[in-house]
Amino acid sequence: MKIVVLVEGKTEIALRTKLNEFINDRLKLENKSRIGIDTKSFKGTPDCDQIKDRVEMNLNNPDVIAVVGLLDVYPNFKSAGETKNFLRDCVGDEPRFYPHAAQFDFEAWLMPFWDDICRKLKINKKSPGANPEQINLNKPPSKYLEELYRLAKSRYKYDKIRDAYSILKDKDLTYSAKQCTELKSFLNTLLNCVGLNPI
Repeated sequence: MKIVVLVEGKTEIALRTKLNEFINDRLKLENKSRIGIDTKSFKGTPDCDQIKDRVEMNLNNPDVIAVVGLLDVYPNFKSAGETKNFLRDCVGDEPRFYPHAAQFDFEAWLMPFWDDICRKLKINKKSPGANPEQINLNKPPSKYLEELYRLAKSRYKYDKIRDAYSILKDKDLTYSAKQCTELKSFLNTLLNCVGLNPI
């Protein structure tokens, strides 16, 4: 049994391990069987035909109980609502498909760990805001992280796969979900799909 999460590009690798930890730790507490969260990526922002085809293909697999679509708002949409409506319109009335959005991009869900990131980079910089999902389209959260790594004169530029994984390692996603409504909604969909209580 598994849930397939369709995402954009490198978010697939950045999220896969953490989502599996999140859901299976909770299933273990309830003495329920493990389930796989299988993240699969589009190259860039997909069109409706690609989305519909990928959803149908995955739901034809008898092991798949649900497909979740997760797209960034930035740069192609104006809000999480618009992004989710786009996904739902592409797929149509399929009850096993759940549209979600990262507002304004996936990095918003890393922003609650800003102080930890700064400590690791040995830099002292104030967080750009208390509400990560209000960091806007003009300069989305990913741009703040790129800037932070530049200011720290790190030998590496910010890299979503390497750094997002490192930032989330040993972290509790529910901490970030308290500040990020869209993340909380996304995690609650996963919990609901396996019959667990919401956070």
